[in-house]
Amino acid sequence: MEMMPEEEFNMLAVLQALDTLNESEIRALTEKLRASPELQSERAAFEVAVAAIAYTAPLVPVSPDLKHRLFQRIAEVSSTPAEEVSSEPVYDLSPNTKSPHFIRRGHDVKWKDFGVSGISIGRLFTDKKKREITCLLRLEPGSEFPRHRHAGVEEIFVLEGDLVVEGEVCYQGDYIRSVPGSTHSSITKDGCLLLIKSSFDNEMLT
Repeated sequence: MEMMPEEEFNMLAVLQALDTLNESEIRALTEKLRASPELQSERAAFEVAVAAIAYTAPLVPVSPDLKHRLFQRIAEVSSTPAEEVSSEPVYDLSPNTKSPHFIRRGHDVKWKDFGVSGISIGRLFTDKKKREITCLLRLEPGSEFPRHRHAGVEEIFVLEGDLVVEGEVCYQGDYIRSVPGSTHSSITKDGCLLLIKSSFDNEMLT
């Protein structure tokens, strides 16, 4: 059965809030919104509802062998040419791109000194256009990451160990998201391994 225009808008608005629309659908929705302030208000209501979903979901315990299975899965995926692994590519989905996927093998991660005592970094992916980096960060027991201000959203997932962020103790499976402009320092008691996505332009404050 063909949907009425209002039903079609409601469907597009929900899918946009869930970030699942393709480019043509986004253009269609944008045209509808330009023509109607009332529809803009309805779309905003959908976004608020979707944002609240995460806070109502029950907590799911994380398997203690998460890190092991994560690296094992990386090793099982089909091989990537050596020249791609050694580079720091810009994610590009243009027609000339050979593949929309980039794979960094666990055994190809090169650990380097971060420049702070007890902390080393393994780069996974660098997005030069967005000025973002996805990396692994290893903190030795007692290490402290200096206070810094976030230039963009920072996301941290604790793969193992403990991390204390502004008095909150986080353990394996915990997720920390910091908004642009916020500041924090962090410290670990027994050491930890973190998966991080952050901005190039963070400002060190200490």
